[in-house]
Amino acid sequence: MADSPNARSRSGELCGTMAVHYKLLGQSESYRQRSAMFENRALAYEGRMRAPARTGPITIPMVVHVVHNPAFPAENISRAQVESQITVLNQDFRATNLDRVGVPTVWTDRIADCRIQFALATTDPDGNPTEGVTRTETTKTSFSAEDDDVKSTATGGADPWPSDEYLNLWVCADPRTAPGNSILGYAQFPGGPVATDGVVIATTCFGTTGSATKPFHLGRTATHEVGHWLSLRHIWGDDGSGCSGGDLVDDTPNQASQNFGKPQFPHISCNNGPDGDMFMNYMDYTDDAAMFMFTTGQSLRMNACLDGPRASFLVAARPQAQPVQQEVSSMAAATTSGRGEMGATQSAASTGPAPAGGADELADLEGRVALLRSLLDEINGILARAPH
Repeated sequence: MADSPNARSRSGELCGTMAVHYKLLGQSESYRQRSAMFENRALAYEGRMRAPARTGPITIPMVVHVVHNPAFPAENISRAQVESQITVLNQDFRATNLDRVGVPTVWTDRIADCRIQFALATTDPDGNPTEGVTRTETTKTSFSAEDDDVKSTATGGADPWPSDEYLNLWVCADPRTAPGNSILGYAQFPGGPVATDGVVIATTCFGTTGSATKPFHLGRTATHEVGHWLSLRHIWGDDGSGCSGGDLVDDTPNQASQNFGKPQFPHISCNNGPDGDMFMNYMDYTDDAAMFMFTTGQSLRMNACLDGPRASFLVAARPQAQPVQQEVSSMAAATTSGRGEMGATQSAASTGPAPAGGADELADLEGRVALLRSLLDEINGILARAPH
């Protein structure tokens, strides 16, 4: 049997997220506006002018779409391989990964428990029981980040589940940003089209068993890409090899460019000595065995995302009282009929029993605050764009 096409060598650009981001910026005025709106929100959180609406962990339901070519059986990954990836995500986002001991002492106080957890969905969009994994056969041997063809049955992939209710994660062979330019994966930042919202991971970079292949065999590609899905940028700022860019997070040192392999500490660039680059951060390009941490600032940015453009996940995790549902629905109907942040929050507020008890009431209040904040941001954005 021939080797999977996903086993071929890759270029130095391991992630296609920024290519997708730049494409959407060039194509969509609404995406540009939503991106700017979120950056204003994130800046307020970083400046401690706003605080996260929740206090406890949140669990995000996931669906893993396995898109496989029958000519390469290893692409139809096992349930165990899928579960191994969920385990890694939960360890990395909760800072329970054992290899965090590799973080240099100067940065151990920045290691963040992001209070984000993941679980395979147990109910599908029609309300039926599910194991949270779909399997789709394809004749394709590669997929394009430019075309997002893995995200539609019409183009040889698998259709997404509602992106305001599930984190859609596609696993496929040989994702590419251009012909001959194979990558490990890519994600769509918050605020993009709902039909393509989610994360794509190469079959050989997913989980810790089965088809997972060194040096990307410890599940960190998904950690990196889900970080993007929750708004995180590359730690070096995607400015080539210059020192003028940044990842919009204060507690990650400025660095010149991406790091590969297993660098030795300290690795100095951009006059960032004596400690140098934080190359063990999940948002760099080092090998899976060399990345161990998110920072407090990155966690705060992800919280801003969950309070804003991805508030549907936060609100769905909280019981909603009927009066609030009616109020939110009225506000949403009065402001916009479009998608994006508003569409997600409107959908998430449509179901749920009234809370009972003090803890549930507090959780419900946190959910209401997150939802209303997101709605008010959308209203302010509409007013700012209206002619005066």
